[in-house]
Amino acid sequence: MVIEVAIGPGGAPGMFRVEVVASPAGEATATVELDAEALMARRGLLQQAVLASAVPSRRVLPETEQPVREVGEVLFAGLLGTGEVAGRYRAAAAVAATRGEGLRVVLRIDTPALAGLPWEAMYDQAAGAYVCRKDQLVRHVPVASVLAPLRVRPPLRILGVVSSPRGLAALDVEKEQDQLARALARPASQGLAEVHWAPGATWADLQDLLLEGEWHVLHFIGHGDFDPDRDEGVLALVREDGRADLVAAHRLVDLLRQARPMPRLVVLNSCSGAATGVSDLFSGTAAALVRGGVSAVAAMQYEISDPAAVAFARGFYAAIARGRGVDDAVSSGRVAILGLTDRTLEWVTPVLYLRGHETQLFTLPSRAEITDIDIPSIARTGRTILSTGAAPEPSPQAVPDAAEPASPEPTPVPAPPSQLARTLTGHTETVWGVAFSPDGRLLATASGDSTARLWDPATGEQLRTLTGHDGGVLGVAFSPDGRLLATASGDNTARLWDPATSEQLRTLTGTLTGHTDWIRAVAFSPAVRMLATASDDNTARLWDPATGRCLHTLRGQTALVRALARANDRALWVVGVAFSSDGRMLATASRDNTARLWDPATGKRLRTLTGHDGGVLGVAFSPDGRLLATASLDNTARLWDPATGKQLRTLTGHADTVRGVAFSPDGRLLATASLDSTARLWDPATGRCLHTFHGHDGGVLGVAFSPDGRLLATASSDNTARLWD
Repeated sequence: MVIEVAIGPGGAPGMFRVEVVASPAGEATATVELDAEALMARRGLLQQAVLASAVPSRRVLPETEQPVREVGEVLFAGLLGTGEVAGRYRAAAAVAATRGEGLRVVLRIDTPALAGLPWEAMYDQAAGAYVCRKDQLVRHVPVASVLAPLRVRPPLRILGVVSSPRGLAALDVEKEQDQLARALARPASQGLAEVHWAPGATWADLQDLLLEGEWHVLHFIGHGDFDPDRDEGVLALVREDGRADLVAAHRLVDLLRQARPMPRLVVLNSCSGAATGVSDLFSGTAAALVRGGVSAVAAMQYEISDPAAVAFARGFYAAIARGRGVDDAVSSGRVAILGLTDRTLEWVTPVLYLRGHETQLFTLPSRAEITDIDIPSIARTGRTILSTGAAPEPSPQAVPDAAEPASPEPTPVPAPPSQLARTLTGHTETVWGVAFSPDGRLLATASGDSTARLWDPATGEQLRTLTGHDGGVLGVAFSPDGRLLATASGDNTARLWDPATSEQLRTLTGTLTGHTDWIRAVAFSPAVRMLATASDDNTARLWDPATGRCLHTLRGQTALVRALARANDRALWVVGVAFSSDGRMLATASRDNTARLWDPATGKRLRTLTGHDGGVLGVAFSPDGRLLATASLDNTARLWDPATGKQLRTLTGHADTVRGVAFSPDGRLLATASLDSTARLWDPATGRCLHTFHGHDGGVLGVAFSPDGRLLATASSDNTARLWD
């Protein structure tokens, strides 16, 4: 759950405008008074208090915390504790708690005078807690483009750099290396992470290393400072003569760009890595690196003690190596610091700068996750994961037994989608549905903003916008030959379009034969002879797409049941439709907790599938027609034998309504979309959950596989569609 808050100039000295840019509770603004100069003047006192808290003491309530809490209360009041902004923050926290989720507070600072303040110290007096200890606090750096999470073949490769030039306080290099080794011991023993130490810390040393290998993380241990004359952060590398080479932030960005790909994460275990000036928002080392292309930088705004540095690294990398988002990782690092002593304040020292909003930097499955999906090897070739179920190849000295034939080469198994490839933005309201064209070259999205849009899934480029509906577009489907696109709308119509030109070809409606309420879903038969529509008027209808004539009206309830439902305000809406691959069966999903199977040629009902404890919202046939999947308000998806109506399996794990289902083209995977803000992949043969997709900031409402099975598209109430590969 995310609440994004921006703070910037308020039109008068000492006045600032605070704006809730996005939250589950809506937007809000407030004008606050904040003496930034006075707060900055206390920076030295705060640093002393934080460092003093690391010294053992018998005092139960340390005096050192008082100045930190005082500043924290002022900062909280200035950002989250005033007027309607406070209400939105409390409401967002309540929604997150109700859903069992954490709250991420994304801070966007729009004035340099405030960038150097220790916002991580914000103290919520009403809750009796520091914000960054109960929520995730991220400093947002707005940029034009954000990279998708990097698919990583374990282990996560960390380039460690210890820079201890002559003339500056000496660092115990072996001790620093040992500390990071101890911090990474557990993920390293599991094969999830490994650290490689640079043999030197000269510019040339680092350039050579960055050119030679792929590095996912750069971990810098050394000296840093903020140069007020340059108004820029600097890090101390080593010159050839052993003395300090003060490298400004913008030069360090140029150096990191030598790597292919550029490291996604930089950890600065140095003084003042997060310090910034008062004239340029991006003058600090951490902010400059993020603006320059690094996805995230974890840095220290104060000096940090050795025990706290080790604890932070241990908690931080343990989370990263297990596929957690970088915001979760920083929170894990803070918790690790808190484990040192009851009185430490050093958890306030780490700061996270983030490029854009994407906190998932890497797709790095754990060994347990890989085993769980029956792909024990993580060696990838192109777009496949190679199984290692066969015996390993013999060594050169070994002679295979001639009586036993050699084991056949393992069959490549298509790699299931697992990481975010791109986010499609442009819709201004909920995206209700997604569909790929048969050739995979187009993706269609349906949105509550009354438009459908066509995108290039290879690039994420928006190609065309289809306008004409007078209500939200709730469903979308391509014909099997790719020549037609159908849309379903809250204006009680379905429409047919030419996807190549965006021309509207036909509107399916009629005084006697048309739907009388919202149309929720559309589906073409395999031979394109029929189009099925599902509507809130308690019917599904079959149409001839060539003429627009209604062929059959499918009613699941008797007139008496429908009358009783209306009298008791019980909706029996039909909300989903799907044809079997041979076109001989049509499935419908209804809010009366059932799915129904029909003969589309005659409009006759074949059987009713009962068992869900809530309305059924989506249906999908497997490619071979032997399975039917249903999605439901009861937080489950279920698998059925459509030939007999027998329930075969219940898929549990989602924490909220399951809104959509889709089989992969080969039938080996089932995708589900849920209002718990995730999509999941399942093995329909066993019912096991194989992967969970995190990233949407709202419920996931629809899913669709590309024709080659390499991409999964998701639609969400966060107004975006996303592509995963």
